[in-house]
Order: sequence, then structure tokens, then C-alpha cells
Amino acid sequence: MTIRLPRRAAALLLAIATLLIGRSAMAADLVVDGVPLPDDVRIAAASDDASDNAKRFLGAWVGAWGDGVLKHVLIVERVTAGTAQVVSAVGDDPAAHIERRWVRRNAVISGDTLSVDGPTSTSTYTLASGTLTATFQRGAIRANARLSNIALDRLIRADADIPWNRHTVVFLDTSLSEAGRAVRLETVLFRPDGNGPFPLLVVNHGSTGRGRDSGRFKITAWSFPIADAFTRRGWLVAFPQRRGRGHSGGLYDEGMDASHQFYSCDPDRSLPGAERALGDIDAAIKALKQRPDVDPRRVLISGISRGGVLSIAYAGDHPGAVLGVINFVGGWLGTGCDAAAAVNEALFRRGAAFTGPTLWLYGANNDPYYSIEDSRANFESFTHVGGTGEFFAFDMPGKNGHTLDRYTELWSAAVNEFMAKLEAGQGH
Repeated sequence: MTIRLPRRAAALLLAIATLLIGRSAMAADLVVDGVPLPDDVRIAAASDDASDNAKRFLGAWVGAWGDGVLKHVLIVERVTAGTAQVVSAVGDDPAAHIERRWVRRNAVISGDTLSVDGPTSTSTYTLASGTLTATFQRGAIRANARLSNIALDRLIRADADIPWNRHTVVFLDTSLSEAGRAVRLETVLFRPDGNGPFPLLVVNHGSTGRGRDSGRFKITAWSFPIADAFTRRGWLVAFPQRRGRGHSGGLYDEGMDASHQFYSCDPDRSLPGAERALGDIDAAIKALKQRPDVDPRRVLISGISRGGVLSIAYAGDHPGAVLGVINFVGGWLGTGCDAAAAVNEALFRRGAAFTGPTLWLYGANNDPYYSIEDSRANFESFTHVGGTGEFFAFDMPGKNGHTLDRYTELWSAAVNEFMAKLEAGQGH
């Protein structure tokens, strides 16, 4: 299957490859599943002055940047007091015009974090529970990855099976149909360690900006930072793609204009689009609850942007179906629409029928779709009619406050507190 990346995603991966690795591909005698390594790569014993904590970084680590698209290998070859020598490598990605490459660099180790600084970017690798959580940052550009440890001799073996990604893709059989044909929904799954059955987090995706680029409809949407945070807690995380999105069947029609070329500001078109989306979410949740690795009694719902407001509304429509809601930067219509306030408020107020806990997480600045003032007003309207929740606004370091889900360090404390209360109430 060939995946065509949207222009912004391809530019992001190219920025990572260029700044993390360098512009020129380097010759290599070793190529691991498309990722080059120097022929003299080796892992030396740590120096006598290296701390036991620093020694944990020694070894080979594999994963993928950019929502699993760009393969990445980090080999920590040598560790001394507070420093390390690393080999960093990425594979080919023709869609982003990236050629395989590697480079040796020096890194700094402080506590549980290894940092590699470039002229205009920083890559950090945080070690916890035997895995590295990687973050690439250049200005407002951010990408994440999760790397697992692998023995070097296994990595370079010709028939090596490399665990680049921790997710799987399934197609859910649902009760939905169009033109007499059953509709299956593509769903990205992240499973925690163990056999299950696991509590389930369902994360609902957003829109595609203004809806003018139909090519973006076919991009499968998921958030690595959210998935990683919850699988570490032992939750199975599912990202269902609604009709017409990603590789799901059916037509994507969530409030499009009559020509189907952009999202409509007309409530008479926009609100039925939300109803259609809510039907898709219900079908996905019902199908996911049938999985043998899911505990149907413990289901949490979340979403980003349009997925956030849909999650609040869904809980209100199905108050016994979920334990709680986490809303990331939720809203249905952007503030550029005259009807935005009325439409968003109507959807959020539906959620007030849900008596469980809700968590509202927003960027305090630079959200191009939902201003923080309007988002607070939506929360106040929700609580005014009986909704229960907590609202947090975070100062965003980048230029786009709508990308809050990528900044785990901002929202993790609020989510951890929310989850601790929720899990304690369920006896877990």
C-alpha cells in the first residue's frame, strides 16, 4: 500500500531527517530494513565514571518518527560521565524526499534524558520502563517516537524482524451501511503489554482544517503521545477513522457544503454532519467492545478538535457507555464561521447529561480555530446546564495552540490526576 503524505507531514519528516541526521547520505556497509549503519558500529563498555543510570542508555534502539512513517535507529555506542557517543540513522521515505542516512554525534545525559543538539533543533530521548520516548523539536515543529531496545547482533542480522511500530491496523465490522453495502471502519490500535482484557480508550480524530483538500481525507489520523501515555497505564488505545476518512469505507460528509468542497458554516448542514460522526463513533465503540482483549465495562472516550466535542456530546447521548471524557482542544466549527458559537455550544451542552468526570485541555494561545475565550465560554455553558468537568489552558511554546496533544509535558500532570481518580473509583 502506498501512502501519500500531505505536504505539511512530508515537510516535517524532511526537517527531522535533515536536522537530526544531516543533508548528505553517508556510505554504509550495513543496511537494516532500509536504514543504513556504519560498518564499524559497536557498543563499548561504559567508562568507570559513568553512572549506573547513564549505563542504561547503552545499546541499540529502534522506532519510527512521524506517526510511524520514518524508520529511526539510535545506537548509544559509548557512555561516560554525563556524555555519550551515538549513531543516529533514518531510512528512506520517497514521499517526503528523504534518502537513508546516518551520522555520529555527541550527546548529553542528564538523569533519565539523553539530548542531541543540532544548530537549530534538539532531539531528546527519555528512558522509562525500558523504552525511549523521543521528541524532536525545532521551533514550532515537533514530532514524537517510541524506541524499544534490541540487541545489536539481532539488529544487524540479515533476517531481523525489527519492531519499528507498536501499533496495528484493523478494520471493524459495523452496523453502518451505504448504498446497501456494509461499511468497515479502519482503526489504529495500540496494545499495552500483557494479555488483557484491557480497559479501552477510544480517541476520535478531528477535521482536515477547512475541508478544502480532499487528499487529506485519506490520511489515517492518530496521536502517538496520547497512545503512549495510556498504553503505559495499561490501556488499549483505539483510533477509529470515521466514514470516508483514512481507509474506512463510505463517504466523508461531516457538514460539507452542497458541492462537497469545504466545510459549511450553515448549521443546517453542519449539525447533521456532527450527527453522522456521532453515529460512526457509536458503531466503532460497539464493535471494539466485542474484542476479546477489551474489557467492555471500562471504556474511556477522548478526542482532538472535532473529536473532542464529539466525545463530550457522545457521553451525554450515551451516559452509561463510558467512564469519562478527555477533550483535547475540542470544537466543531472554527471561529471564522458566524454560527460557530451557537453550533459549538449546542454540541457541548448535550454532554451535560453525562454525570461522570470530564477533562477539557486547551492551548491558551495561538489556536487558529478556537480561541481560548470561546473555549472557556463553551465550558461555562456546559457546566451551567449541569455538566461536570475541569478546564485547563496551557501556554503553548509553538506557534499553533491547536497541536496541544503533541506536548505531553504540558498535559500529563492533569491527565495523570484525572486517571488516578477515575481508576481509583473503579477499584483499579
